[in-house]
Amino acid sequence: MPPRRSIHVEILNQDASAPRVVTIHGAMDRGNSFRALAKLLPSIEVVIWDRAGYAHSIDVAPAGAEDHLADLVGILDDKPALVFGHSLGGTYALWLASLGHPNLLGVSTFESPLPGGAWWGKGWDIDPHDAALGRVPPERSEAVAERFLRRMISDATWELLPERTKALRRAEGAAFILELGQLVDGAVRFDLDAIKTDVVAGISSRPSSHHQLGLARLVTATEATTYCVRNSRHGAHLTSPDALVEVLGQQLKIQDR
Repeated sequence: MPPRRSIHVEILNQDASAPRVVTIHGAMDRGNSFRALAKLLPSIEVVIWDRAGYAHSIDVAPAGAEDHLADLVGILDDKPALVFGHSLGGTYALWLASLGHPNLLGVSTFESPLPGGAWWGKGWDIDPHDAALGRVPPERSEAVAERFLRRMISDATWELLPERTKALRRAEGAAFILELGQLVDGAVRFDLDAIKTDVVAGISSRPSSHHQLGLARLVTATEATTYCVRNSRHGAHLTSPDALVEVLGQQLKIQDR
């Protein structure tokens, strides 16, 4: 069954007989960020997709947390798969795992936030409750998106981007603020103790205190297997895809036994 609406979905290394990994990108990211990972998994189908409000799915609405979850369910309905989520993408994977799905073979996450208030940016000057209800004016969500990306990629890299790309990335701020607001304000709510599937959780060598505490909570509740990517930061799926591929390959082998 395809997703219930026209979000952008691609299947890389397409082979009906091959195992499948469904990826989920984080906030202010896109499916393209997993292409390097897919190239290192030539015998595995890798599904990449742009969540509503981002990249090729920029015009798909609504872009709330429950909508993203429903899109994930639609993708997983197609074929059994291991689901790998980076950052907020992993939060959706864990949410789905707490609800259960017959095609979910396991979950792999990397520095994924758990519901709560610690993830709201300092100095954003936006009420998370207003954000969760979609009450943030475009100019303010765009300003937050630009500030976030400047911090992630550096001011110098941002200034090198074409104006059209800058405008697109600012426009993604609406989806970014909405889903982060819902994560903080309580719209994203699930029971970690209800997760019965295999969970593997990664962390960088320079994690934030929030990511460390979140990983500890996840391990306590699910007995997740953990790993650390050496000499990495939050964007390890971009800088160290080989390390993530090794973990995903091992998890798929375990599922195959």
